[in-house]
Amino acid sequence: MTSQYRKHLILPATYPDPTLGDWSASAHIDFTEKLTVHTVVLRPADVFQTELQAEKYIIQRAKEWVDKRLRQI
Repeated sequence: MTSQYRKHLILPATYPDPTLGDWSASAHIDFTEKLTVHTVVLRPADVFQTELQAEKYIIQRAKEWVDKRLRQI
């Protein structure tokens, strides 16, 4: 589920771990600054019981990253 948040494009991805049965997640965050496109990748080590939990978590973490970035500029 790709989403846009505060002019940042968030591309979440979830991955099953077949040996443990858990899910992990990552997100690419794309944004443009001074005519340059930047991509940041979040890869937390957290694992979840369901794919939906992993996806919700990574989207929330990505939004927190965006909020923190915008507070600093």
